[in-house]
Amino acid sequence: MKTLATGFILVSLVLAFYMPFVVTLPKTLAIPKKLQEAVGKVIVNATTCTVTCGLGYKEETICEVGPDGVRRKCKFQRLECLTNWICGMLHFTIPMGREFELSCLSSDILEVGQEAFRFTWRLARGIISTDDELFKPFRTNSHFVRFEPAREFDSGTYRCDVQLLKNLKLVKRLYYGLRVLPPHLVNLNFDQSLTEDQKLVDEGLEVNLDNYSRPPHPAWKKDLASALRVGIASGVAGGVLLSIALCSGLRVIYSDNSLTRFKDWRPKDWLFRKSS
Repeated sequence: MKTLATGFILVSLVLAFYMPFVVTLPKTLAIPKKLQEAVGKVIVNATTCTVTCGLGYKEETICEVGPDGVRRKCKFQRLECLTNWICGMLHFTIPMGREFELSCLSSDILEVGQEAFRFTWRLARGIISTDDELFKPFRTNSHFVRFEPAREFDSGTYRCDVQLLKNLKLVKRLYYGLRVLPPHLVNLNFDQSLTEDQKLVDEGLEVNLDNYSRPPHPAWKKDLASALRVGIASGVAGGVLLSIALCSGLRVIYSDNSLTRFKDWRPKDWLFRKSS
């Protein structure tokens, strides 16, 4: 009985050792004939999204590929794509009293049609920030916010959310940082500080800027430099004249003191004294 038990254990160990090798032996699988003749649709070419944020489009070429690897019935399709719906912030600084407009429209929205989108505006008044907890609803359903004219009270951050009407999917969020400054606080005339060559470049003309010269100094700087030069020259001349006057005065004082001491020192009637 003991011998039978020992033999059974040995046989079990041998089977347990060789069973994985038996299971993993390579076998030739028979592929069904219908599967061998199957044709699949494969994307053979695709472009990146046309925009880096917001709703964009990508182009794909799809072909049917059979077992022989030949492409057949290829077709081109254009699909919507959304890489990132947060589009950052744009900054604007304008003088008070100027007409201005913020718009959420872009080329991708215009291509579909603005009627397919819903625009929602929110405002964080008096602060430039992207913290969504600071924003409060701003009453407008249009794709733009117009200021006629802009007031200092209008400064702040405006947030525009764009959604698809068919499923209310958020496809774009854009922040606008707006600063409205009093006209006497700062001069926003950028063109005034440009040279003639820089103005031509700004207009789109090709100009050689190798011999770039600095923009001319304003008139008040020239007047200040002239006044400083005149003041320095006057100060130097006044110092020289004062030094000459002091030297002359000291000479007169010292000469008078010497004469007085000589008179006090000499004996009386020393000129009429005879020698014995």
